[in-house]
Amino acid sequence: MYLIYAMPMLQSAADLSAHTTATDDEMLDYTNQLRNGILEAYSGILQGFKTSPKTQLLMPYAPHIIQFLDALYNGKGLDDTVMKTAIGVLGDLADTLGVHAGPLINQSTSSQAFLEECLASDDPLVKESAEWARIAISRAVSGSH
Repeated sequence: MYLIYAMPMLQSAADLSAHTTATDDEMLDYTNQLRNGILEAYSGILQGFKTSPKTQLLMPYAPHIIQFLDALYNGKGLDDTVMKTAIGVLGDLADTLGVHAGPLINQSTSSQAFLEECLASDDPLVKESAEWARIAISRAVSGSH
């Protein structure tokens, strides 16, 4: 199981990227690419565990993923690609962890506002991801599958 090695590395990269202040457009582009790569890795891991009986192995990492998403949203400066991937990760978390994700999402400082912003996006891909995430989150929060 590579999870115990991969997740701490992703957490470190996530912390660094969440607290990086872009000083120019080039740095902002780099930071958004880094954030998107981290989010895609989280998404792949979550999707990979979706049908596994071992989804509980992800639970210790879920609060950090939510905190990372909160930090990204609160930090602003996200491009549409990062927004689409980030809202997708929130949906993946809800979809994979189900009822166990509900309380974490409810405790999140920005999940609802972020979801609403994505649902109102002019970018159809962001909006589509947000629609799917809304359904997954609704199921996780209500406790049904």
